[in-house]
Amino acid sequence: MIALVLDVVGRVWPFFLLVGAGWTLARLRLLDGRMAQGLSAYVYWIGFPALLIHSLSRQGRPSPDLLAGLAAYAGAGLVLMALIVLACRLMGWTRAEAAGAAMAGSVGNSAFLALPIAAVVLGAETARLVAGVLAADFVVLSAAGVGLLGWAAGRSVGRSTLHAFQNPVVAAAVAGVGLALLDLALPEPLDRAIGMAAVSGSPVGLVALGAALGLREGESDGEAAPAAGPVLLAALAKLAAFPLIVWLAVGLTPAPAAFRAGATLLAAAPTAVSAFIQTRAYGVFPRGAARIVALTTALSAITLAVAALVLKS
Repeated sequence: MIALVLDVVGRVWPFFLLVGAGWTLARLRLLDGRMAQGLSAYVYWIGFPALLIHSLSRQGRPSPDLLAGLAAYAGAGLVLMALIVLACRLMGWTRAEAAGAAMAGSVGNSAFLALPIAAVVLGAETARLVAGVLAADFVVLSAAGVGLLGWAAGRSVGRSTLHAFQNPVVAAAVAGVGLALLDLALPEPLDRAIGMAAVSGSPVGLVALGAALGLREGESDGEAAPAAGPVLLAALAKLAAFPLIVWLAVGLTPAPAAFRAGATLLAAAPTAVSAFIQTRAYGVFPRGAARIVALTTALSAITLAVAALVLKS
């Protein structure tokens, strides 16, 4: 148990070094709101799209059983998002809080944190089986989340959902999945350039996140400090409700038991920094999303270790 917790902590703390760097630069006024927004724009238009094309295009085609498991994972995420929006509206919270909490409560840091932990705890073969979860996260759940952000910004739900596929992050995920399904490879010079940009996506996003957390009132596009309720609801949904729903949903499919365990572990991942980048781009609950990313990442040092122990036993 102790060794596993230390391993998880060892994988989590580099994320906080980068977040801390952004926070420190903002507090020292070396990064202001405009500069932080520029970092977010880079990640939104270049860093994350390159990362998704580079990683998803290498996944390969899933078997029918795995495809059923992936569909169950995506369906579980959509159900969770709907429940979060419903809970927020029943509590009388705003559309922005509902949309931001729903996105941050479902799209997880599966690629950089949970997938490597799955490989260590559950084995390399399990990690290979569940690698397709990245596609579910960034095609289905991100598209739904972006649709909700558009709805919160005043568009219709249908128009917002269709518009989501024009979002650079979602479009890049779709392109990466398409390349994998068609077994196509990018020309080597283009693939090398995309690979170079892909390496920068997550680190720059984490620095931008830290800067958003470090900006003082009035320096963050005039947004007031977020209420605690939506932040806590999203964190609880991401770290507890989502893995439970995934465990139940995947169990109803013919997907292998190893996939069920791995998908549940990935569902327990903390919120991905891309959720903050998307909310920042749409101007919908960005400071709340930033706090959800930071809170879930801190708590995941414990929750991921507990989930890994339960799934391994």
